[in-house]
Amino acid sequence: MTLIDTLSRVVGDKPVHLTPVGRNPVDNAEKPRCDDRIRSVQPASTTTPEETFEGPQWQTPAMRQFVRFKTEHPDCLLLFRMGDFYELFGPDAVIAHEALGITLTERTKGMPMAGVPHHSIESYVRRLVDQGHRVAMCDQIQDPKDAKGVVDRAVTRVLTPGTLVDEALLEDGHENVIAAIVPMMHGKTRVFGIASAELSTGSFTVQVCDPLELGDALARIAPAELLLPDELSSEEHPEASPDALAQFDTALTPRQGWTFR
Repeated sequence: MTLIDTLSRVVGDKPVHLTPVGRNPVDNAEKPRCDDRIRSVQPASTTTPEETFEGPQWQTPAMRQFVRFKTEHPDCLLLFRMGDFYELFGPDAVIAHEALGITLTERTKGMPMAGVPHHSIESYVRRLVDQGHRVAMCDQIQDPKDAKGVVDRAVTRVLTPGTLVDEALLEDGHENVIAAIVPMMHGKTRVFGIASAELSTGSFTVQVCDPLELGDALARIAPAELLLPDELSSEEHPEASPDALAQFDTALTPRQGWTFR
């Protein structure tokens, strides 16, 4: 069922709350007030894999494996487990160096590299996500002793500001909400549909609101990440323009419009 299908079942502006038994969500009234910052989920690189990963330095078995996973997750910083470290390569290494202040080196000439120890990975991931980055965790899924050649690896987690569920990555006493907005028609009236979820508790809410009330609704929800159609026109929907959303401390994640239908 799509977001609009779900929202079409909502009567008027009355929200539907589905909250399972478990850890009680924090009252929205206790959330810190939003400030005047805005964070867009940061692209991992502006270059294509074909442009970035050219040259013999990328043709070793391990680097071919890295390139394959990076191509599958081009919008993420790929943390690639190698022994006791998670390594980043290419443009990802430069971004991590600037975001975390970690040492930037070269694996080989022309291949930037930066790494963090696996035993403290949670703190580094938290800092990257707090800055609006998407992070893909590529772990070793095979004992190196059993490997014949390169160790088998797989992307085991993709982390974004609104999808954190690990206790080590969550701030105590605060919800970590992901929300989505979409303009729609309710009868002959133009409204915004809002869906929000707190993944660690399973709480899910949908509602519709008048466009002029969108800001107040988002202030009450206080999402860590907001999904919105990339085709959303600031002229047609000024209440959802980047300037209008700049009052919220939330990472904005544009998605193709068809995913909301």
